[in-house]
Amino acid sequence: MNKEFNNHKSLGKRGFLRGIFFAIISFLFFKKSKSEILVTEFEKRTGFRNYGVPSKFEKIFRWIVANTNLKGNGVSYTPLSNLEGTIVPNGLHFERHHHGVPDINPNKFTFSIILKDVKFNFSLKDLKSMKLTTVKTFIECGGNSNVMYSKIPMQTSADFIHGLFSISEWTGVSLKDIFHKKKADYGRKTWLEFTSYDQGSYNISMPFKQVVKNGILALFQNGEPIRPEQGYPLRVVIPGWEGSTHVKWLKQIKSRKGPAYTRNETSRYSDLLPSGKSRQYSFFMDTKSVILKPSPGFKLSRGKNIISGLAWSGKSKIKHVEVSLDGGKSWKKASLKKTNHRFTRFYYNFSWNFDELIIQSRCIDHKNYKQPSRSEFLKKMGNNSYYHYSAITSWKISSEGTVSHIYV
Repeated sequence: MNKEFNNHKSLGKRGFLRGIFFAIISFLFFKKSKSEILVTEFEKRTGFRNYGVPSKFEKIFRWIVANTNLKGNGVSYTPLSNLEGTIVPNGLHFERHHHGVPDINPNKFTFSIILKDVKFNFSLKDLKSMKLTTVKTFIECGGNSNVMYSKIPMQTSADFIHGLFSISEWTGVSLKDIFHKKKADYGRKTWLEFTSYDQGSYNISMPFKQVVKNGILALFQNGEPIRPEQGYPLRVVIPGWEGSTHVKWLKQIKSRKGPAYTRNETSRYSDLLPSGKSRQYSFFMDTKSVILKPSPGFKLSRGKNIISGLAWSGKSKIKHVEVSLDGGKSWKKASLKKTNHRFTRFYYNFSWNFDELIIQSRCIDHKNYKQPSRSEFLKKMGNNSYYHYSAITSWKISSEGTVSHIYV
């Protein structure tokens, strides 16, 4: 669902916001956090751990970009290029926080739904006693890949460019079940406003009919209770929808007539188009793919090599993924790990003999939407947008086997 309306936002504001972003990048620091994990005497004697940890020989960590003057404001990027399969471990799922991570006591937690001024309260025990449903889906921040709007290709890891994206299995209570029990069935003009327990009282609104269809109130991620940074004890998950709609630390859902027009659905997560109009309420994430191996930071060896990456779509199932070795002049079909899914890993085998190559991937969905080139995408979205970048990414392989980021 896209909504366009006349909105002549000043270019200065967009430029200012982008300037802040790149200023933060200039102060980027990478921190391999070495948490102090308390090991009991019993664990030492038995050689077992109460909670497993990665091998000390594996150095996989999230990239962090944060405001050091305002604790809890920033992002951490999933290290996609160092992972395999599709599911992301809980400890490596990307984060986006505006006002830090609230420390919520589950025994004191309450969640409420307000329908036409009638309030229904739920404890965590109430929610866990209901019928649970499980969905596997990706969550992608609306700002993912936004450095691709820059005029100069950023020379950094694919993780830092595209890592505000993760795939998990979420378990919780279906919104459809909850509203059915409350005999709530409203028309297309009815919206729901979701409010968070975070210090900024993050809130955002969504159309009732669409969000209730597939949304869940998630209690578990990949089998364990959601972690604090992912919204413990309760968050919204809507398969295929923009990350901003997956409200964490959920406090309240309230019915209303029409959108709330909150800060996070007006000044943020909207796109200023070349026409001077602003696109709001994108909701569904576009069809997209990216090559993760090889990518910047990798070095190829002569002979057989494998291209591997991820493809996903919030709007349709993936039909196929194509790979190019010559900057888009010709395309070959890649092998998909899963077919007829909204996300999948893809593979393509090729032989390298010190040739300079420009490798790309593009995703085609069952609506026959084809992932556009960067120039095609910018022609539509313009250079003043900040969110929802979904065009093709190009990596150049030099004759020495090093990989760099280029624009084609």
